[in-house]
Amino acid sequence: MTVSAVAHMTRSRTIVLDGHRLRQLRRQQGISQEKLADLAGISLTTVARLERTSPSACRGRTLARLAAALGEEPSAIAPPGSL
Repeated sequence: MTVSAVAHMTRSRTIVLDGHRLRQLRRQQGISQEKLADLAGISLTTVARLERTSPSACRGRTLARLAAALGEEPSAIAPPGSL
């Protein structure tokens, strides 16, 4: 499922993401939480909270923005079956 499809389908719906996987992908790319927040257009506090708690709830739009910033599909961050 594409980033834009997930953003459209889940715009205001609360979904679950895997905070540990989010952290792993961010670290693999060698970027800081601050840089990821900037790239995704979300707050540093939100990135830190999502990484710290797993599973973690967020809006579909937030998941789509994080995935796009990491160059990944949303399914790479969301647990299987959650989208």
